[in-house]
Amino acid sequence: MKQHLRDDKTCLNCGNTVEERYCSRCGQENIETKDSFLHLLKHFFEDVTHYDSKFFITIKDLLVKPGFLTKEYLSGKRAKYLHPIRMYMFISFLYFLMAFSLNHRGHRVEEGLMQRATYEVEKHFSDSIKTMLVIAKKDSVNGTIKEAMLTDLLTKLKHQSDYDQEHFNLTIIGTLDYHQLRAYDSLQKSLPESKREHTIKSWVYSRWLATINHYGEGTVSLLIDKTQHIIPKMMFILLPLFALFFKMFYSSKKFLYTDHAIFSIHFHSAVFLLFILFWILNLILPFLSPYTSIAQLILPCFYLAIALRHVYQQSILISVLKTIALVLLYSASILIGFLTVTLITLL
Repeated sequence: MKQHLRDDKTCLNCGNTVEERYCSRCGQENIETKDSFLHLLKHFFEDVTHYDSKFFITIKDLLVKPGFLTKEYLSGKRAKYLHPIRMYMFISFLYFLMAFSLNHRGHRVEEGLMQRATYEVEKHFSDSIKTMLVIAKKDSVNGTIKEAMLTDLLTKLKHQSDYDQEHFNLTIIGTLDYHQLRAYDSLQKSLPESKREHTIKSWVYSRWLATINHYGEGTVSLLIDKTQHIIPKMMFILLPLFALFFKMFYSSKKFLYTDHAIFSIHFHSAVFLLFILFWILNLILPFLSPYTSIAQLILPCFYLAIALRHVYQQSILISVLKTIALVLLYSASILIGFLTVTLITLL
């Protein structure tokens, strides 16, 4: 249902004179302001289908045409697609929402705290029974009976060494585990203050040990959970850093830093989208999870190489070599970022 144009040529929005149907200054349509319900309904469907078509075209081209959206954007063809920043915000929000919703580590932290509390109670009873045993041995009348009863009760409780072996058999990183932390801490405490280590290593080890002693086997889950909540903020540092790496590899005369930033936004959006699709695939076909884990590492590298080839118009060999260099630099940056986040969570 087409609405009639207003006889008055003054734009109701900005006051500019409207020569034809749309205002040349603000773009508002100069039509009668009283809308019918059918007209409102028509506009609603037009807006929804217009957004949907733009969204699906953008997502399709982002996934199946690496580098295409960046080339289109840099060449000025932008109206057909979602803005890169809006697209990134939407996809990253969806990605981290799924990551947090599928995170079931909170109950592991609570279980660790409960186990630790149980251990403290059992240790208290164990120490009390040991004290009572000493007293029972001195009792010449009923000492033998009391000693037998207390010894039997003591065997039913967990000793500290048993608890450590059962509940704290945790691998921290690489081959470092809880027992090595305990051994290192015991060695440091046995030394005079002047001979003890006062380094970052000793501080990290002591913080790890204190955290594990408090949270038990929920420690690793706790740190992963805290790290995951910082990752979205860390990405705002990694995104411009990734673009800076591109500036190091490509001519500043032909490409500006903002061009590399657009490429970085498109690439990260595509990677997040791939991860979302893999998660959905794992939920539907869980037996494929070992293969999808490998694919999540390999596919972004292939995607990056193809995108570099299309956007920067260099040979396949050079694009592959630069992909390897960029992946190594970016991986090192991510590792440094994770180590920094881990140190912050230990504070």
